[in-house]
Amino acid sequence: MTLQPQDSIENIVDDTLSVINSLAAVSNYSDKSLVESRQLCSKIPSYISEGILRVAVVGVIKSGKSTFINAVSGRELVQRGAGVVTSITTRIRKGKKNRAIIHLKSWDEINSEIESCLEMFPGQDESSPFDIRRTQDRQHLRRVFDSIVSAFPITSQGLRPEALVIRNALDGYKNCIDVIGSDEQTISFDAKSFDNHRQFTADSAKAFYVKDVCLEVYGKTIHPNVEIADCQGADSTDPAVLEKIFSYLEAANLIVYCISSRTGLRHSDMVFLKRIKRLGLLENIFFVLNCDLSEHENLNNLKEIRDKTISELNLLVPDVELFSFSALYTLFDALGKKLSSKNKKRLEFWQEDKEMADFCTKEYRRFLAGFNLLFDASRFNLFYANHIERLKIVTQILDEKIKILFDVFSAGLLDQEKARKRLADLEGNARRLRVIVDNSVAGAVSALRREIESNLKNAFLKDSENITKLVTQFIRQAEIDSQPYRTGVDATGFKQILYMMFQDFKRELDLFILEQVTPELKQLVGFQEERIESYFKSLLDSYRIDYVTIGAPGDQEGDRVSLEMIKEEEEYSKAADLENIKKILGLHLPAQIFSPEYTRTMQANAVTDFGFHSLVLFVSAIMDKHVRFSFTPGLDRAAGRIKKKTLTIMQRQIKAYHNSLKQDYFFPLIDAVTRDFKDKILQRFSMYETLNKDMDELFCLKQEEKNQHLVMIKKSKNDIIRIRALLDEFSMDFGTNAFECAVENSL
Repeated sequence: MTLQPQDSIENIVDDTLSVINSLAAVSNYSDKSLVESRQLCSKIPSYISEGILRVAVVGVIKSGKSTFINAVSGRELVQRGAGVVTSITTRIRKGKKNRAIIHLKSWDEINSEIESCLEMFPGQDESSPFDIRRTQDRQHLRRVFDSIVSAFPITSQGLRPEALVIRNALDGYKNCIDVIGSDEQTISFDAKSFDNHRQFTADSAKAFYVKDVCLEVYGKTIHPNVEIADCQGADSTDPAVLEKIFSYLEAANLIVYCISSRTGLRHSDMVFLKRIKRLGLLENIFFVLNCDLSEHENLNNLKEIRDKTISELNLLVPDVELFSFSALYTLFDALGKKLSSKNKKRLEFWQEDKEMADFCTKEYRRFLAGFNLLFDASRFNLFYANHIERLKIVTQILDEKIKILFDVFSAGLLDQEKARKRLADLEGNARRLRVIVDNSVAGAVSALRREIESNLKNAFLKDSENITKLVTQFIRQAEIDSQPYRTGVDATGFKQILYMMFQDFKRELDLFILEQVTPELKQLVGFQEERIESYFKSLLDSYRIDYVTIGAPGDQEGDRVSLEMIKEEEEYSKAADLENIKKILGLHLPAQIFSPEYTRTMQANAVTDFGFHSLVLFVSAIMDKHVRFSFTPGLDRAAGRIKKKTLTIMQRQIKAYHNSLKQDYFFPLIDAVTRDFKDKILQRFSMYETLNKDMDELFCLKQEEKNQHLVMIKKSKNDIIRIRALLDEFSMDFGTNAFECAVENSL
């Protein structure tokens, strides 16, 4: 039976620990470097088991995302069907039992979200914060909703986003009031009540009160280190929803993008895929044409839709590969006897078209094969690559230790004094180099901090080509067309029209931040992190000095040993593992708060200015019949005020984000990498600092005891050679040829 990667790593770790224990016994358990190596190796299996590979399933509304997830898991996990819309991103993991964990928002979060929709609405009382638990506030919220719908009726695109939020808040309040608290609350549905989670995930009103959903599923269909996410519809017009989707996509290792064969690639698909491309997320993506078998007369018709979709996708993704199969057919086929009689008839009807059924089955298998290949490569890079590298470094240290011990126990009486002198030299070199590292690293890292600080300053400068200039140009060039609002002034009043103008402009700005500024920020952060890694790599190279030469100066054999050691270090060592360090620190990029905000004073000034300007025009129209009265100039002036105030606020927010990015992210990251770097360097010195003292005891051993130790050392040497060969073989088997792993264990 072929071992799985986890089993292989655990076997290698056990073998390495065995070598460490043997060498520790020979050294009288006095070597600190062996203690550190034992601690590092012991933690590796738990680190791997805790790792999560995230798979995001995304697409526009009604593209079959939920059905796809049910198909690959072989069971009805998430709600699907006509009229059902995924209301919140639902994460799915393997569990010891079926359990749905619903994380709810706090009252403060709920009220804050509603308040953002009420901003600038006339009649809003700023003296006391909004609280949906108060009857009068809910009544006010109902009036706001009726007013918005009355002024701007539902269109083909649905309700205005702020109206949708308000409606969901009102409709879900009675059902959720008893489970919401001052702090975030958690409720769970276990065993027989597991399916009750759908009342939150498929009901947009209740989903408004939910912060996060995680389904833990018992069985073999979900890999223990995998999380699959059923994301909301990617064609949402609400920037807040899109931000949540993109937030998960950026954390995901693989993306599956679903396209409905019933509609083909829609305009909303292209818009969303362009956004994904700008964020640099098209590298590990699979495209699935989810075939609606009821919509296609024959296989040729389906292939026409497929070919057209491929040609359209090629405009964004060259040489794209599209997998065409029916997720619903795959699900029904997997459910077998669990199908209802109605669905059995549907499955039998589809199976009558053998050509179509065989095509879908073949395509699904092709998808699984391709997905597994990428899945296992990603899993290797995510879970195993860094740990393989660490084990190789440990085995290199052990190999050096073995060479020293072998020389000590092999030395005759005449060679002992010479060996003592070499060990004393090694100890002295190690002590001197520790002082050098302590003194020089601090100065070198200070230069890096100044460089990163300068790069960030340039990116956020008012006149730079990056963040600040992008936002400034957008706000100045944005057109707030007053035409759609003119007819509503008489019916709803200027204050309410001002609210509509502000909300629309805010939404456009939020989308701009998401589509243009966020990718720039991501690129900026990526460049700085690459610079940190390259800087420490150069620093590591500068410390590749000959401090472990076994021979005396001029001893060619000693020089050869040292050069071999340096060559192997270059192959195995990594100066800075940023991702692991960020994970340990819990370090995340600061949350972006780029959003306009207004005070009552601002609104009052706009209203006063509008009233005065309109009065002047009205009097002029009475005095001169050739002058036509119009609200447009007043609305245009109000739009100008909105833009001017927004620019001031955004510049302040960008400055605050710049400072937070520097002080709360990059500086702590550099400090942590510095500590890790020094530990790695000093770990190499620790083995030599006490050599003279430790080895003096070993020289005094009887020859019989030395011979026994030599047997253990030779065995350890052979074990190390075998372990290093296994590590190289592991990298080849599970890294390059990951497809050899079983297909059925992919998800």
